[in-house]
Amino acid sequence: MKKKILIIEDDSTILGNTVEFLKEEGFEAFTAINGVEGIQKAIEVLPDLILCDINMPLKNGYEVCKTLQSVPDTSTIPFIFLTAKGEKDDLRLGMQLGADDYLTKPFDFSELLKSIRIRLEKKERYIKQSDEKFNALIDNPLLGVFILSENKFEYVNNAFSKIFGLTVHDFENMSFANIIANEPNEPVLDKIHRGLTGIQESVQVEFEAFHKDLNKRVFVEVYANVINFKGVPALVGNAIDITEKENKNILFNLADNTDNLSKREIEILKQVCLGHTTAEIAAANFISLRTVDSHRAMLLDKTGTKNSAELVLYALRKKIIVVD
Repeated sequence: MKKKILIIEDDSTILGNTVEFLKEEGFEAFTAINGVEGIQKAIEVLPDLILCDINMPLKNGYEVCKTLQSVPDTSTIPFIFLTAKGEKDDLRLGMQLGADDYLTKPFDFSELLKSIRIRLEKKERYIKQSDEKFNALIDNPLLGVFILSENKFEYVNNAFSKIFGLTVHDFENMSFANIIANEPNEPVLDKIHRGLTGIQESVQVEFEAFHKDLNKRVFVEVYANVINFKGVPALVGNAIDITEKENKNILFNLADNTDNLSKREIEILKQVCLGHTTAEIAAANFISLRTVDSHRAMLLDKTGTKNSAELVLYALRKKIIVVD
Protein backbone atom coordinates (compact mmCIF):
# COMPACT_ATOMS: atom_id res chain seq x y z
CA MET A 1 0.00 0.00 0.00
CA LYS A 2 1.30 3.44 -0.97
CA LYS A 3 2.30 5.79 1.83
CA LYS A 4 0.17 8.95 1.97
CA ILE A 5 1.94 12.32 2.05
CA LEU A 6 0.07 15.58 2.66
CA ILE A 7 1.74 18.75 1.32
CA ILE A 8 0.44 22.04 2.77
CA GLU A 9 1.97 24.80 0.64
CA ASP A 10 0.62 28.06 -0.82
CA ASP A 11 3.29 28.36 -3.55
CA SER A 12 1.69 26.61 -6.53
CA THR A 13 5.03 25.95 -8.28
CA ILE A 14 6.63 24.29 -5.26
CA LEU A 15 3.41 22.42 -4.56
CA GLY A 16 3.09 21.08 -8.10
CA ASN A 17 6.73 20.04 -8.40
CA THR A 18 6.68 18.31 -5.00
CA VAL A 19 3.52 16.40 -5.83
CA GLU A 20 4.95 15.23 -9.14
CA PHE A 21 8.21 14.12 -7.50
CA LEU A 22 6.47 12.21 -4.70
CA LYS A 23 4.18 10.39 -7.14
CA GLU A 24 7.21 9.32 -9.19
CA GLU A 25 8.74 7.94 -5.98
CA GLY A 26 5.67 5.81 -5.33
CA PHE A 27 3.83 7.93 -2.77
CA GLU A 28 0.17 8.98 -2.80
CA ALA A 29 0.13 12.78 -2.58
CA PHE A 30 -2.58 15.03 -1.13
CA THR A 31 -2.49 18.83 -1.17
CA ALA A 32 -3.75 21.91 0.66
CA ILE A 33 -3.01 25.56 -0.17
CA ASN A 34 -3.51 27.10 3.29
CA GLY A 35 -3.42 26.18 6.96
CA VAL A 36 -7.15 25.75 7.51
CA GLU A 37 -7.50 23.51 4.47
CA GLY A 38 -4.41 21.60 5.58
CA ILE A 39 -5.90 20.81 9.01
CA GLN A 40 -9.15 19.65 7.42
CA LYS A 41 -7.34 17.47 4.87
CA ALA A 42 -5.07 15.91 7.53
CA ILE A 43 -8.06 14.86 9.65
CA GLU A 44 -9.87 13.58 6.55
CA VAL A 45 -7.13 11.41 4.98
CA LEU A 46 -4.87 10.70 8.02
CA PRO A 47 -1.63 10.83 6.00
CA ASP A 48 1.51 8.91 6.95
CA LEU A 49 3.53 12.15 6.88
CA ILE A 50 2.91 15.89 6.51
CA LEU A 51 5.05 18.47 4.69
CA CYS A 52 4.00 21.96 5.76
CA ASP A 53 5.08 25.48 4.80
CA ILE A 54 5.41 27.96 7.66
CA ASN A 55 4.26 31.26 6.13
CA MET A 56 0.74 30.67 4.81
CA PRO A 57 -2.60 32.49 4.83
CA LEU A 58 -5.39 31.84 7.37
CA LYS A 59 -3.19 29.71 9.64
CA ASN A 60 0.59 29.49 9.53
CA GLY A 61 2.55 26.26 9.81
CA TYR A 62 3.10 26.60 13.54
CA GLU A 63 -0.65 26.89 14.13
CA VAL A 64 -1.29 23.90 11.88
CA CYS A 65 1.27 21.80 13.77
CA LYS A 66 -0.10 22.83 17.17
CA THR A 67 -3.68 22.06 16.15
CA LEU A 68 -2.87 18.63 14.72
CA GLN A 69 -0.83 17.79 17.82
CA SER A 70 -3.98 18.30 19.90
CA VAL A 71 -6.07 15.88 17.81
CA PRO A 72 -5.54 12.22 18.87
CA ASP A 73 -5.85 10.80 15.34
CA THR A 74 -3.20 13.17 13.92
CA SER A 75 -0.94 13.76 16.93
CA THR A 76 1.60 11.07 16.00
CA ILE A 77 1.88 11.84 12.27
CA PRO A 78 5.49 12.80 11.36
CA PHE A 79 5.63 16.53 10.57
CA ILE A 80 8.27 18.26 8.42
CA PHE A 81 8.38 22.08 8.17
CA LEU A 82 9.22 23.81 4.89
CA THR A 83 10.40 27.43 5.01
CA ALA A 84 12.25 30.01 2.97
CA LYS A 85 13.93 31.22 6.15
CA GLY A 86 16.99 29.79 7.81
CA GLU A 87 16.72 31.63 11.07
CA LYS A 88 17.46 29.79 14.30
CA ASP A 89 14.28 31.12 15.91
CA ASP A 90 12.18 29.37 13.26
CA LEU A 91 14.06 26.12 13.81
CA ARG A 92 13.78 26.32 17.59
CA LEU A 93 10.06 27.12 17.61
CA GLY A 94 9.29 24.38 15.08
CA MET A 95 11.08 21.72 17.09
CA GLN A 96 9.45 22.90 20.33
CA LEU A 97 6.06 22.33 18.73
CA GLY A 98 7.00 18.72 17.97
CA ALA A 99 8.15 18.90 14.34
CA ASP A 100 10.30 15.96 13.23
CA ASP A 101 12.42 17.84 10.71
CA TYR A 102 12.96 21.21 9.06
CA LEU A 103 13.88 21.88 5.41
CA THR A 104 14.83 25.27 3.99
CA LYS A 105 13.44 26.21 0.57
CA PRO A 106 14.54 25.80 -2.10
CA PHE A 107 15.30 22.24 -1.02
CA ASP A 108 16.92 19.45 -3.00
CA PHE A 109 14.46 16.65 -3.77
CA SER A 110 17.00 14.00 -2.79
CA GLU A 111 17.27 15.71 0.59
CA LEU A 112 13.48 15.76 0.89
CA LEU A 113 13.23 12.06 0.00
CA LYS A 114 15.89 11.15 2.55
CA SER A 115 14.08 13.06 5.30
CA ILE A 116 10.73 11.47 4.43
CA ARG A 117 12.15 7.95 4.47
CA ILE A 118 13.94 8.48 7.80
CA ARG A 119 10.73 9.76 9.44
CA LEU A 120 8.57 6.97 8.00
CA GLU A 121 11.05 4.29 9.09
CA LYS A 122 11.17 5.78 12.57
CA LYS A 123 7.37 5.69 12.78
CA GLU A 124 7.31 2.07 11.59
CA ARG A 125 9.75 1.10 14.34
CA TYR A 126 7.60 2.88 16.91
CA ILE A 127 4.45 1.13 15.67
CA LYS A 128 6.21 -2.25 15.74
CA GLN A 129 7.38 -1.71 19.32
CA SER A 130 3.90 -0.59 20.38
CA ASP A 131 2.32 -3.61 18.68
CA GLU A 132 4.72 -5.97 20.47
CA LYS A 133 3.81 -4.49 23.87
CA PHE A 134 0.12 -4.52 22.98
CA ASN A 135 0.24 -8.16 21.81
CA ALA A 136 2.11 -9.17 24.97
CA LEU A 137 -0.81 -7.83 26.98
CA ILE A 138 -3.73 -9.16 24.96
CA ASP A 139 -2.14 -12.58 24.45
CA ASN A 140 -2.14 -13.18 28.20
CA PRO A 141 -3.51 -16.75 28.52
CA LEU A 142 -4.94 -16.19 31.98
CA LEU A 143 -7.95 -14.11 30.88
CA GLY A 144 -10.35 -14.03 27.99
CA VAL A 145 -9.33 -11.05 25.84
CA PHE A 146 -11.16 -9.42 22.93
CA ILE A 147 -11.12 -6.37 20.67
CA LEU A 148 -14.50 -5.17 19.40
CA SER A 149 -14.52 -2.58 16.60
CA GLU A 150 -17.55 -1.29 14.71
CA ASN A 151 -19.55 -3.99 16.53
CA LYS A 152 -17.42 -6.83 15.09
CA PHE A 153 -14.83 -8.90 16.92
CA GLU A 154 -11.44 -7.97 15.48
CA TYR A 155 -9.58 -10.27 17.86
CA VAL A 156 -10.26 -12.88 20.54
CA ASN A 157 -7.79 -15.14 22.31
CA ASN A 158 -8.23 -18.83 23.10
CA ALA A 159 -9.30 -18.19 26.68
CA PHE A 160 -12.11 -15.93 25.45
CA SER A 161 -13.40 -18.38 22.83
CA LYS A 162 -13.38 -21.32 25.28
CA ILE A 163 -15.84 -19.54 27.58
CA PHE A 164 -18.44 -19.93 24.81
CA GLY A 165 -17.34 -23.41 23.70
CA LEU A 166 -16.13 -21.96 20.39
CA THR A 167 -12.84 -21.54 18.54
CA VAL A 168 -11.07 -18.30 17.71
CA HIS A 169 -12.08 -18.64 14.06
CA ASP A 170 -15.76 -18.92 15.01
CA PHE A 171 -15.68 -15.25 16.01
CA GLU A 172 -14.93 -13.96 12.51
CA ASN A 173 -17.69 -11.50 11.56
CA MET A 174 -19.52 -12.07 14.87
CA SER A 175 -21.04 -9.15 16.76
CA PHE A 176 -21.42 -8.74 20.51
CA ALA A 177 -25.12 -9.56 20.25
CA ASN A 178 -24.16 -13.04 18.98
CA ILE A 179 -22.60 -14.02 22.32
CA ILE A 180 -25.66 -13.10 24.40
CA ALA A 181 -28.01 -16.00 25.11
CA ASN A 182 -31.54 -15.93 23.74
CA GLU A 183 -32.85 -12.49 22.81
CA PRO A 184 -30.31 -9.60 22.82
CA ASN A 185 -30.24 -7.81 26.15
CA GLU A 186 -30.84 -4.16 25.30
CA PRO A 187 -29.24 -2.62 28.43
CA VAL A 188 -26.08 -4.66 27.79
CA LEU A 189 -25.93 -3.74 24.12
CA ASP A 190 -26.60 -0.10 24.97
CA LYS A 191 -23.51 -0.02 27.21
CA ILE A 192 -21.43 -1.67 24.50
CA HIS A 193 -22.71 0.89 21.97
CA ARG A 194 -21.79 3.77 24.28
CA GLY A 195 -18.25 2.42 24.47
CA LEU A 196 -17.91 1.86 20.72
CA THR A 197 -19.08 5.41 20.01
CA GLY A 198 -16.70 6.89 22.57
CA ILE A 199 -19.44 8.15 24.89
CA GLN A 200 -18.01 6.11 27.79
CA GLU A 201 -14.33 5.48 28.53
CA SER A 202 -14.96 2.04 30.01
CA VAL A 203 -17.70 -0.58 30.05
CA GLN A 204 -18.66 -3.24 32.59
CA VAL A 205 -21.56 -5.62 31.92
CA GLU A 206 -22.84 -9.02 33.09
CA PHE A 207 -25.08 -11.30 31.05
CA GLU A 208 -26.07 -14.87 30.34
CA ALA A 209 -23.87 -15.94 27.47
CA PHE A 210 -24.42 -18.15 24.47
CA HIS A 211 -22.65 -21.52 24.65
CA LYS A 212 -22.13 -24.07 21.90
CA ASP A 213 -23.64 -26.66 24.22
CA LEU A 214 -27.19 -25.29 24.30
CA ASN A 215 -27.92 -27.24 27.48
CA LYS A 216 -25.19 -25.41 29.38
CA ARG A 217 -25.88 -22.10 31.12
CA VAL A 218 -22.93 -19.69 31.28
CA PHE A 219 -22.79 -16.28 32.90
CA VAL A 220 -20.09 -13.82 31.90
CA GLU A 221 -18.73 -10.52 33.15
CA VAL A 222 -17.08 -8.23 30.60
CA TYR A 223 -14.86 -5.31 31.48
CA ALA A 224 -13.44 -3.18 28.65
CA ASN A 225 -11.67 0.10 27.95
CA VAL A 226 -12.12 2.35 24.92
CA ILE A 227 -9.10 2.65 22.61
CA ASN A 228 -8.44 4.05 19.15
CA PHE A 229 -8.19 1.09 16.78
CA LYS A 230 -7.46 1.74 13.10
CA GLY A 231 -8.75 5.28 13.45
CA VAL A 232 -12.08 4.46 15.13
CA PRO A 233 -13.21 3.91 18.75
CA ALA A 234 -13.00 0.27 19.82
CA LEU A 235 -13.32 -1.78 22.98
CA VAL A 236 -10.47 -3.93 24.30
CA GLY A 237 -11.33 -5.95 27.33
CA ASN A 238 -11.70 -9.16 29.25
CA ALA A 239 -14.43 -11.74 29.70
CA ILE A 240 -14.64 -13.72 32.92
CA ASP A 241 -16.77 -16.82 33.46
CA ILE A 242 -18.80 -16.03 36.59
CA THR A 243 -21.11 -19.02 36.40
CA GLU A 244 -19.92 -20.41 39.71
CA LYS A 245 -21.18 -18.33 42.61
CA GLU A 246 -17.82 -18.55 44.33
CA ASN A 247 -16.05 -17.04 41.31
CA LYS A 248 -18.63 -14.27 41.11
CA ASN A 249 -18.08 -13.36 44.77
CA ILE A 250 -14.35 -13.12 44.15
CA LEU A 251 -14.86 -10.62 41.36
CA PHE A 252 -16.91 -8.26 43.51
CA ASN A 253 -14.72 -8.44 46.61
CA LEU A 254 -11.45 -7.23 45.17
CA ALA A 255 -9.65 -4.52 47.13
CA ASP A 256 -11.21 -1.07 46.68
CA ASN A 257 -8.01 0.93 46.19
CA THR A 258 -4.33 0.65 45.31
CA ASP A 259 -2.99 3.11 47.89
CA ASN A 260 -1.38 0.32 49.91
CA LEU A 261 0.76 -0.90 47.00
CA SER A 262 4.35 0.32 46.86
CA LYS A 263 5.91 1.60 43.64
CA ARG A 264 7.96 -1.59 43.36
CA GLU A 265 4.85 -3.75 43.86
CA ILE A 266 2.98 -1.82 41.16
CA GLU A 267 5.90 -2.33 38.76
CA ILE A 268 5.97 -6.06 39.55
CA LEU A 269 2.20 -6.21 39.04
CA LYS A 270 2.53 -4.63 35.58
CA GLN A 271 5.10 -7.25 34.61
CA VAL A 272 2.87 -10.04 35.90
CA CYS A 273 0.07 -8.66 33.70
CA LEU A 274 2.38 -8.81 30.67
CA GLY A 275 2.87 -12.52 31.31
CA HIS A 276 6.51 -12.26 32.39
CA THR A 277 7.96 -15.25 34.24
CA THR A 278 9.47 -15.04 37.71
CA ALA A 279 12.94 -15.29 36.16
CA GLU A 280 12.21 -12.47 33.68
CA ILE A 281 10.86 -10.22 36.44
CA ALA A 282 13.89 -10.93 38.61
CA ALA A 283 16.30 -10.09 35.77
CA ALA A 284 14.44 -6.91 34.79
CA ASN A 285 14.43 -5.58 38.37
CA PHE A 286 17.84 -6.89 39.47
CA ILE A 287 16.35 -8.87 42.33
CA SER A 288 16.39 -12.54 43.36
CA LEU A 289 13.77 -15.13 42.45
CA ARG A 290 12.87 -15.38 46.14
CA THR A 291 12.24 -11.63 46.29
CA VAL A 292 9.93 -11.85 43.27
CA ASP A 293 7.97 -14.64 44.98
CA SER A 294 7.69 -12.44 48.09
CA HIS A 295 6.34 -9.57 46.00
CA ARG A 296 3.80 -11.88 44.33
CA ALA A 297 2.61 -13.15 47.71
CA MET A 298 2.32 -9.60 49.04
CA LEU A 299 0.36 -8.51 45.96
CA LEU A 300 -2.12 -11.36 46.40
CA ASP A 301 -2.53 -10.48 50.06
CA LYS A 302 -2.94 -6.70 49.57
CA THR A 303 -5.33 -6.94 46.61
CA GLY A 304 -7.45 -9.73 48.06
CA THR A 305 -6.87 -11.91 45.00
CA LYS A 306 -6.01 -15.60 44.80
CA ASN A 307 -4.06 -16.04 41.57
CA SER A 308 -2.42 -14.26 38.64
CA ALA A 309 -5.64 -14.13 36.61
CA GLU A 310 -7.37 -12.16 39.36
CA LEU A 311 -4.31 -9.90 39.68
CA VAL A 312 -4.63 -9.02 35.98
CA LEU A 313 -8.32 -8.24 36.40
CA TYR A 314 -7.53 -6.12 39.47
CA ALA A 315 -4.92 -4.14 37.51
CA LEU A 316 -7.34 -3.54 34.63
CA ARG A 317 -10.12 -2.38 36.94
CA LYS A 318 -7.85 -0.01 38.83
CA LYS A 319 -6.29 1.18 35.55
CA ILE A 320 -2.81 0.20 36.70
CA ILE A 321 -2.50 -1.17 33.17
CA VAL A 322 -4.37 0.49 30.33
CA VAL A 323 -4.41 -0.67 26.71
CA ASP A 324 -4.24 2.46 24.49
